[in-house]
Amino acid sequence: MKKLWMTFALALAGSFCLPAYASTINIDLNSVYTGATPTGPMPWLQAEFAYNLGDTSGTLTLTSKLSGSDFVQGGKNVKAATGWAFYLDPLLQSATCTGGTNCADHAFIQNYLNSGPTGLGDYNLGFTWSKNGPGGRFVAGDTAIYTLMFADPLSASPFVANGAGFLSAAHIQGITGDAGDSSAWITDGGSTPNDVPEPSQLSVLLVGLLALSLMLYARRRAAVEPRV
Repeated sequence: MKKLWMTFALALAGSFCLPAYASTINIDLNSVYTGATPTGPMPWLQAEFAYNLGDTSGTLTLTSKLSGSDFVQGGKNVKAATGWAFYLDPLLQSATCTGGTNCADHAFIQNYLNSGPTGLGDYNLGFTWSKNGPGGRFVAGDTAIYTLMFADPLSASPFVANGAGFLSAAHIQGITGDAGDSSAWITDGGSTPNDVPEPSQLSVLLVGLLALSLMLYARRRAAVEPRV
C-alpha cells in the first residue's frame, strides 16, 4: 500500500513539471495550387502552433522541409506577394520572433494580404524573407519561432480556413527540374489541422488511472481483511 501511494505521489508531482501547453495544431503545406511541384517529399512546409485555452498568447514554429534550391521569399512591402501566409480569427496583435535559425524580415498583420492566385485578400498574417533583407531566403532546414499575442483569451485554435478554404499558403521559388516553371503556390489543401495530444493532457489521464487503481486496491484489501 505504501509503495502504491509513493507511485501516485511521484506521478502527481511529475505532472506539474511537464510543459503547460495543452494543445498543438499542425498545418502541413502539401498541395500544389498552381505552378511546378517543389523538390522533395511532402509536406514542403510545416507550421506548428502550441497554446493553452484561456491564454492570450501561443508559440508558432515555422519549418522548411524544402529540398535542393527551393526557397520561400516574398516582397518587401505589404502590397507585394507574401512569402508564407495564414488566416487567423481572431486577428492577432503582434508576432515576435523569439528563436529559430532564420526569422522573417517582415511579419505583416493586416487583412487583404497578397497571396497570389490562392485567394487575394483571404490572409491576414504574412511572413516574407526579402532578397536584400537580413533574413535572406527561407530555405531547406530553416526554422523561425514566433510568440503570437492576442487581445482576448483563446477559446479555440485561431488558425481557421479562409474564404478560399485554406489555412495557409506559400510561394515557393527556385524549383529545379521542371521545364515549364520554377515557382509554385502551395497550400494545406483545405485540410483540417491535426490536434496533437500534449504531455499535460496525458499526465492528467495518468494521474486519474493511478487514482482509480488506488481506490480499487483499497476496496479489495478492505474486503479481505477480517473485521475486529
